[in-house]
Amino acid sequence: MHSTKFMKQFILRTQMLSTWFQVLVILGVFSYASLAQSVQDLLFQSDSKGVHWSVSVRNSEGNVLEEWNADKWMVPASNMKLITSAAALHELGANFTYKTSIYGDGYVEDSVWVGDLIMVGSGDPTISGFLYDENRYHVFDNLRSLLLEAGISSWTGQWIGLLGYFDAETYPKGWDWDDLNFYYGVEISELSFNNNAVDLVIQANGGTGDRPQITWFPDNTDYVTMVNEQIIGEETSKYDEFYRRSWESNVLYLASSLPPGYEETESLAIHDAPRFFMDSFVKYLATNRMVSEQFTEEPFRVERRWPNNFKAPINAAREKLGASLWSGYEAIWTNEEVLDAQNNWILLGSHESKPFSDIIRWLNKESDNFFAEMVLKTLATERLGQPGSTSAGIEVVRNALGSLGLDTTYVVMRDGSGLAGGNFLTTSTISELLFIMSEHTESEAFISSLPIMGEDGTLHYRMKQSPLRGQVFAKTGYVGGARSLSGYLYTQSGERLIFSLSANNFVDKVSRIDAVHEQILTYLYYHY
Repeated sequence: MHSTKFMKQFILRTQMLSTWFQVLVILGVFSYASLAQSVQDLLFQSDSKGVHWSVSVRNSEGNVLEEWNADKWMVPASNMKLITSAAALHELGANFTYKTSIYGDGYVEDSVWVGDLIMVGSGDPTISGFLYDENRYHVFDNLRSLLLEAGISSWTGQWIGLLGYFDAETYPKGWDWDDLNFYYGVEISELSFNNNAVDLVIQANGGTGDRPQITWFPDNTDYVTMVNEQIIGEETSKYDEFYRRSWESNVLYLASSLPPGYEETESLAIHDAPRFFMDSFVKYLATNRMVSEQFTEEPFRVERRWPNNFKAPINAAREKLGASLWSGYEAIWTNEEVLDAQNNWILLGSHESKPFSDIIRWLNKESDNFFAEMVLKTLATERLGQPGSTSAGIEVVRNALGSLGLDTTYVVMRDGSGLAGGNFLTTSTISELLFIMSEHTESEAFISSLPIMGEDGTLHYRMKQSPLRGQVFAKTGYVGGARSLSGYLYTQSGERLIFSLSANNFVDKVSRIDAVHEQILTYLYYHY
């Protein structure tokens, strides 16, 4: 009898404990992450079908704690930016800056420059509002001030946009055709404004069947032609996006459908970046009452000048690449006569960019493809002393990684951003690089450039209610079928772990892959 009573009490208590356990699981106190004994447990428990997983976890001394397929080549997506930014900080340092300079070929007389004015680009990716409190004309304001300080309020000749710091390859090989319509697939040029895109705002203020209203920056410029075929749909309809730009033109076709009252913003790529820069700058000056003294239908022209000794290798590169990705400005080869003329130009002033530490921070936190490709070409120019190309930039990056002690056998790189097809890395390589950079002289600039979980950048919306908020500094990555997350985790016990997580070959929603990554991070947070 006592035994039966005891069993009833035991069963009752067990049922109560089971009920509380289920409640705790629902509340998130217990989870797969808290019950798992290894990363492998979590991967095996995942119900994502056909996914190729790769994981590498190290402690703060660089020793491997856990791994799964860590030496398997994976598509890294934007985790490639970790490679580019680490090499850039290693080679050029956090204090490196760009200079965009104005020269004059002539003389000043009564506040009029008699002759041509030359804008010399050096690859500054920040001539936009991103690093200047959203003032997209900040750099133009500074350049205008340089003219006024030199006593110039008008001119008689043309503006010349001078190219030569980069090669003429407008896109890295391997970028997808569809990407070239949008802000993440823009042209790369040493003279670039507003990330080589126009910023479109669409407002569906009207009834079903009406056309939405559109405006765009810069200032509804006529540099682009907007063909607005969009339509306002039914009240219950959803936003259906469609944008296209004709190849090698600035005719933008808009054919989206929007529900009534909907507002959409989109940055669309332009064609001919240096011409866009000069067109925008000359119109900006005119808006501020600075114009040529002599009427001309062509207020500016764009020229490309390269040293004679690079003629053979550049022509060879062009032949190898093909004309389809090569911009249309034929080079003026700078023989002694051309150089003598250039030496007579007068430097009127230069705008200096913010330091590399700020540039790399934006590059990684916002996962900016344009910034990454500009930095990659800059590496080639600064380290090899020749017009910067993507291929030469990759050579510099590989050499930098080798000097840091990484085995570059496991680095297959086609661009600096990770957008191109054919990029491959291993999570072991990424975690090893993260360890090396944690002890590098530029470690502060590198680590602080990474998004912070639940707080900023591409991680601002994730794990906001988790104890891991603010404890993960990591770079995200996504292209179709590939998702990655790599960085640093500060655990509950105060340890700093280094991790690289990658998932390839999935057809699930990205959120399901993210959930597995977050379970792994939670497990690591409590386990170590």
